[in-house]
Amino acid sequence: MPGQVFVAADSGALEFEGAMVVVHKGVTRVREGHELLRKYPDMFKPLDVHYDVEDTTARPGAKRGGRRSEKTDED
Repeated sequence: MPGQVFVAADSGALEFEGAMVVVHKGVTRVREGHELLRKYPDMFKPLDVHYDVEDTTARPGAKRGGRRSEKTDED
């Protein structure tokens, strides 16, 4: 996944593309290179990732864990 993700370090209204945009501390996220981050670098901080995202598709030759249960008439 390209680019670091940043989260708003504070809440406020910022000018963006000729309009006011409200950002919320700890909620609003922008990716590295976004105009808001370039224009207001002090309003954002790097987002800490607490959990890695699991790859939902097996790569070629990779085996997925677990077994599928057989479908019954009750399903």
